[in-house]
Amino acid sequence: MTKTRKLGTWMNVFFLTIGVLIMLYPLAWLISTALKPDVFALDGHFIPTHFTLGNFSAILSPTSAAPVPQWLFNSLFVSISASVLVMVIDSLAAFALARLQFYARRFIFSLVVASLVVPFIVLLIPLYNEFSQANLLDTYWALILPYTSNAFGVFLLYQFFRGIPKELEDAAVADGASKFQIWWKIFVPLSIPGTATLGLLTFMNVYNDFFWPLVATASTPMRTMTVGVAIMTIGTYSTQYSFMMALTLFSVIPMVIAFLFAQKQLVQGIATTGFNA
Repeated sequence: MTKTRKLGTWMNVFFLTIGVLIMLYPLAWLISTALKPDVFALDGHFIPTHFTLGNFSAILSPTSAAPVPQWLFNSLFVSISASVLVMVIDSLAAFALARLQFYARRFIFSLVVASLVVPFIVLLIPLYNEFSQANLLDTYWALILPYTSNAFGVFLLYQFFRGIPKELEDAAVADGASKFQIWWKIFVPLSIPGTATLGLLTFMNVYNDFFWPLVATASTPMRTMTVGVAIMTIGTYSTQYSFMMALTLFSVIPMVIAFLFAQKQLVQGIATTGFNA
């Protein structure tokens, strides 16, 4: 390796390190504040001069005003349910659009892709009216059903399915396999990286969503973590910053765990899922 290449490598490492530190600084400050008593939350010290775990015990206390375990259960249940349904529904839709021959297939796919540009706020009132008329507001159904399929997932898996060799499908047809069997036994196993990527992205999106859970729920026990954190930040006279930082830190733990377990599939899925018109 020449001196120029070594210098370039060290410069890349240097700038990447600076970027990582900049991105991690807010998280480090969050952890620092969560470990301080509330009276020292704004003392300006990065390293806590007074260390406590009382904020975390207060979060999980049965007498706490915030039912955090219930909020966490709601967020996890809704996110996992939506992720599973999205992976199944979008996979079936993508398989049909990518490999089945039927009238207006390309036109339907174009409509699906075009729906990506429609902002959610446009659909908010019709969606709210539908669930209101069905008496499903403030229920798990209202929190799960709007996420059960999305155009991005169909588009993502469509590209993946288009890249699977046609010979595998022809061999399965020759063996008498049905369309569903072809999808289940060939396309699903081969598309695990792309499907896992879709599931993880859906999980993170649903878990982080704030606006729809705020509109669709009214009772405190049905709130999700994002809405619960926002509600707890609104104090009558003052805000307990240390408690809020501990609550925020507690809320991001499931996403960190999900990413750590699925990061390999996520990277592989992004790397192998490309555009194939």
